[in-house]
Amino acid sequence: MPTLAESRKHPAVQLRSWMALASVPGASWAVFDGGAKPMSFAEGYAKAGEVRATTETLFEAASLSKPVLAAAIHDLVRDRRIDLDEPIASHVDFTPDAATRTITPRHLLSHSSGLPNWRTEANSDLVSGFRPGSDFRYSGEGYTLLARLAEAITGQTAAEVVRSRVLTPAGMTRSRYGWAAGQTPMVAWAHDAGGELMADAGPAKFQASRDAGPRRPVETWTQGDRIAAAKALGKPALPVFMTPNMAAGLWTTAGDYARFLSFTQRYPDMNTPTVTVEAGLSWGLGWGLEHLGSERFAWHWGANDGVANLFVLDLASGAGLVVLTNGAGGQRVYERAARVQFAREFDALTWLQP
Repeated sequence: MPTLAESRKHPAVQLRSWMALASVPGASWAVFDGGAKPMSFAEGYAKAGEVRATTETLFEAASLSKPVLAAAIHDLVRDRRIDLDEPIASHVDFTPDAATRTITPRHLLSHSSGLPNWRTEANSDLVSGFRPGSDFRYSGEGYTLLARLAEAITGQTAAEVVRSRVLTPAGMTRSRYGWAAGQTPMVAWAHDAGGELMADAGPAKFQASRDAGPRRPVETWTQGDRIAAAKALGKPALPVFMTPNMAAGLWTTAGDYARFLSFTQRYPDMNTPTVTVEAGLSWGLGWGLEHLGSERFAWHWGANDGVANLFVLDLASGAGLVVLTNGAGGQRVYERAARVQFAREFDALTWLQP
């Protein structure tokens, strides 16, 4: 069976079939090989039955936002602004718990801090579930803490740090953490498992959060602004309710994200296996790693309400695949795409929970 890249004359044929089976309205994807310019494609609808998806349509990156933030942290490490092994508490007062205050950027980047994924209850302390560095526990909270560290170190907002150190130099010209009131960018809406529009998710959810805060671009919002906006919406002042959410709040295109993956070659420490997940799966300093013999892949998935994304990067050849979808069933689409593109099975896809 030809890969998606080899089917470049009609690359949508396979994706179109898988999208129909999984009730996914729209998808954008990119394939690339080493230093070659990525080939980008789109199929279906940005908004079911109404607006077609194009290669310029912005999709929610969801947790694909995390490696982008990680690259910015590595850039600050390269400039000796951040020490991977210095406790975060040296710069950010985030917990009263003594053991949790030993958490370092290395722990946060590798999801070995022991912090929960997200807190949702007001006045709940941020506390590690185990000795930092001793185990794996996926944590969105951990990445928002990295964002606060970047702000404390630079005096900029985390979104401004990411833009200056990653988005702009990587050529991610479409990518952003949101848009101003009155702007109408081409964006993908979220859809449920049956392919039905989720009218309160995706763009609508972002716009409600934006309109609750100060009348400035969300990339300039401080921690105080983010807290005030969450409270205005009747939410606890916790990271999962704040905008922009640096662990899950990027909007991007498949082509932009492919350019990002090529850009990350300058940060090889992201590929350092740091904590074991299961068997041949580990986590590096910014993304997941799968290794079998001489084969080594970096990967990450993204899942917001009605959104499912994946990238896979062959660390030996530099070849990669990015798949962005706007349907809750998108995992079934990107799983098929990854298997076809690389002509192999991935343990990571088995490990991921549907």
